[in-house]
Amino acid sequence: MKERIPAIQTAILAHLRAAPGPVSSRDLAARFLKITAGDEETCRRLLAPFLGAVRGVSHDAARGWTCETRPGGAGEPAGAGRAVAPAPAGTESTTPPAPATEPRPGPGSPADFVAIAVEGAGPGGSGGPRVAALVPVVGGEICPEEIFPPWAAGEPDMDAGGHPETIPGSRPGGLRREDLEALIETIGDLPLVCHRVSREVDPIRAACLEQGLRLDLPVISMAKIGHLLLGLKRNHAAFDLAAAIGLESRGPDDCRGRARLVAEAFLALAPQLAARGCDTIEAILEYQDLPAPPVDMQPYAFSLEDLRALPSSPGVYRFLDHRGGILYIGKARNLRSRVGSYFTPSARATARGRAILEQARGLEVTVVASDLEAALLEAALIQDHRPPLNRQFEVHERPAPYGPRLDLAVVLPDLTTTGAPAGCTIHLLRQGQYLGRVPGAETDAGSFRRRLAAAYFAPGGDPPETTIAIDWPIVSSYLRAHRDEVNVLDFDECSSVDEAVARLAVLVRAAASGSGRVIARDCARPARTGGPVRPAG
Repeated sequence: MKERIPAIQTAILAHLRAAPGPVSSRDLAARFLKITAGDEETCRRLLAPFLGAVRGVSHDAARGWTCETRPGGAGEPAGAGRAVAPAPAGTESTTPPAPATEPRPGPGSPADFVAIAVEGAGPGGSGGPRVAALVPVVGGEICPEEIFPPWAAGEPDMDAGGHPETIPGSRPGGLRREDLEALIETIGDLPLVCHRVSREVDPIRAACLEQGLRLDLPVISMAKIGHLLLGLKRNHAAFDLAAAIGLESRGPDDCRGRARLVAEAFLALAPQLAARGCDTIEAILEYQDLPAPPVDMQPYAFSLEDLRALPSSPGVYRFLDHRGGILYIGKARNLRSRVGSYFTPSARATARGRAILEQARGLEVTVVASDLEAALLEAALIQDHRPPLNRQFEVHERPAPYGPRLDLAVVLPDLTTTGAPAGCTIHLLRQGQYLGRVPGAETDAGSFRRRLAAAYFAPGGDPPETTIAIDWPIVSSYLRAHRDEVNVLDFDECSSVDEAVARLAVLVRAAASGSGRVIARDCARPARTGGPVRPAG
């Protein structure tokens, strides 16, 4: 199958064939690429991808571009059909004229821009610009990329002899002045399109100012466009944008691949922008600075005021469908913040968020005392109701931070709405199964001592039938995430119920006072419950 010939290439060839003599690169760039500020060499580099492989087209550094028009295919692109030479002056051509090319977009057209991406010299690509990649787009056609400095294009001997520190006159870890000048000349007066301005363009502007140069061009941020058009989070990555559009990343995972990805994403979203009346660069620049439209709350049985009135405590929330059935169950450390996040413009960035916005009608919440209780309650409710939007119904066991030690008492502070401790709660596990919760104030009661004796120190050791068998993986994950702040007692380390009660009394006092994680030792007898409380470590 023949490769499609870009319309801009056809137009340039027709102009060269009709020209009375050589045409300079600057003239061609001004006419067809809308670049008026570039020098001859920069314009030649931009034209080379269109003309370098065309038979019969040649370039002379002193004169410019020429196109031979002899019969036999002169002036035709590689793989194209035979070119038609113009008829001599004063004669009538018997060959049908070539079809007219599509009109070039006018000034300010979103079909003409330069996509830019930058890698910094610091960790994770941060810091001053070290490498910049440009992908010019002219008439909607993606041109070959330009890399600055040239050594960063990926030659095999780059590390051996082309590392920036070994180039004479280079700025360690940054672009040289000549690199910045070449970059500015390549961009010309075309607008820039990047992902995030703070990462891609601002570092280049700062480097230019240090060298006494200026890069003052309009900049379109695809992060802003993706947030407004697709509901993505404000700080989403370029690859999140590509995934939302359905683009496949074909370039390397660096500024070169990111620049091409941004160019393709902007072209893909141009029809959606045009449908909103943004068919010029100026209109797009105005659009990207608009606030995201709020979520329409009319379909729901609750309002934004109801969401703002939710407590900031841990808990479990349930979204209900129009029949009152449970649609989705989730847990939250802060109910107000978590539930409210579903009703922001960025909620549509995920399939689950879109489904909840489209299908949910009602809301129920249950407030609990801790994150752990929220996780346990969520798992139990999911098992009981199997909501259609919960993608994971079963809890998958993960490696436990305490190995096979499954007879535990987890002491958690009960926090008020201000975050201050207000007592504590003891969560009991026997052989990895949840026995229940006991208020910390009841540790001195005889019933608590008898419960511990029956569960952990009686012969047989089988857990009571009232236990919940799904909870050890959840507790294990919670302890791993909070291992430096949660107080845990392993009953297998206690020789008697008296020692267990004494150690728990120490942990309860520490949790209730907000002391953080402590270790209770030498509490073999109740008389020593006031023993030392030492920081973990």
